[in-house]
Amino acid sequence: MNSVSFTIAGDITRDLVVYLQSISYSGSSSATLLSEPILIFIDSTDPNLWLPDSVCDAFEKAFGLVLDSETGLYLVNDTHNTELLNSDAQVTFRLSDVSSGGDAVTIVLPYNAFSLTAQPPLVNSSSYYFPLKRAANSTQYTLGRTFLQEAYLSVDYDRGVFNVSACAWNEGAEQNIVTITPKDSDSSTCSGSSCSSSAGSSEGSSPLTRGAVAGISIAALVGVVILAAVLFFFIRRQRQKAAYKATPPEPDVSVLSGPVHNAVPPNPPHTDQGPPQARFWSPDAVLGGVSESNNGESSGDGFNSENSASKHGMELDGQDIQTKPVYHELPGSEVWRTGPDPASVVRRVRTLYT
Repeated sequence: MNSVSFTIAGDITRDLVVYLQSISYSGSSSATLLSEPILIFIDSTDPNLWLPDSVCDAFEKAFGLVLDSETGLYLVNDTHNTELLNSDAQVTFRLSDVSSGGDAVTIVLPYNAFSLTAQPPLVNSSSYYFPLKRAANSTQYTLGRTFLQEAYLSVDYDRGVFNVSACAWNEGAEQNIVTITPKDSDSSTCSGSSCSSSAGSSEGSSPLTRGAVAGISIAALVGVVILAAVLFFFIRRQRQKAAYKATPPEPDVSVLSGPVHNAVPPNPPHTDQGPPQARFWSPDAVLGGVSESNNGESSGDGFNSENSASKHGMELDGQDIQTKPVYHELPGSEVWRTGPDPASVVRRVRTLYT
C-alpha cells in the first residue's frame, strides 16, 4: 500500500473517482493511449473499461482489435490471443487526486489481465474478448473489475478518503494486514489513507469511540437521576406517615360545646313570687299552664297568654304565630318538674268523662 490518498466524491453513486492522467502502451511498440486527463470512476460491479472514443481507437490500433457488431464485444481469436500473450504487451495507468502533477500511483496491467473469456449467451461459442467499451459521455468513464485485477482498493468512508495501490505478486510474501481504526479513536495514528493502530493497543482490541462513551455516560447519568428521584419520594412519603401518626387528633369544637339548645338561658328578672326557677319546655307543661279560653288571662305558671304556647306545644309570639320551641336544660335538682303535675292529670281525666 502506498501513501497516495484520494478524496471521496460527494456523489454517492460515483464516489470513488480519480484523475486518470495518462494511459500508455508498451509491447512490440509503444504508444500513448490517453494524453488528456479525465475523471474516471472505479467500479467493481462492471468488468469493462469504459473510455472515450479516441482512447478506444488507440487501443484498437495498439492491440489490433476489431469490434464485433453482433455482440458489441472486441472478440479475439485463439491465434491473435497467443500472439499478444507472447508480445509481453502491457498498459500503464497513472492515477492522481489532481488533474496534473501531484502525487500519483502507477498501475501496470499486462495483456493477460485483458484476456477474458466470453460464454453463451453473450456469444454463440466460447471466445476470448478484450473488455473495452465506448462511453457515450464523461459520466460513463469507468475502470471496472479488469483494472482491479492488478490493483488494491481500500476505502475509509469515515475519513472520506481511499487508496489505490498496485498488487504485489511476490510469492511467499509475509502477510501484513493494517487495521483501519475509527476516525474518532484516540489510539490510532493515520498518515493519509494509511492508518495503523498504536503500538500500545492490544491486537484485536476495539476501543470505544467518543460517541459511544458519551452515550454510556448520558445513560448512566439518567439512571442516577431516576434512582435519586425514587429515593426522594420514598423518604418523603415515610416522613409524612410518621408525622401523621405523631400528631394527636384535634377535638371537634362543635362536639365539645354541644347543641345550642343545651345552653343555659339567662336568669329571668327577680320577682316577688319567689326565687327564679329555670324554665323547661314540654307539651304537657305548656298545656297544663295555659287556660282553656287562651284569651289573655294569665297561665298557671305566671306567664301572660300573649307569650303562651299553642295546643301543639309551639311557643306563640302574642299574635298566634308559632315560633320554634324553646329548650332549657334544668339543673339536676329540678328534674321532677319535667313531668306533668299529677293533680292536673287527674283534673283532665275528670273533665273528659264529665
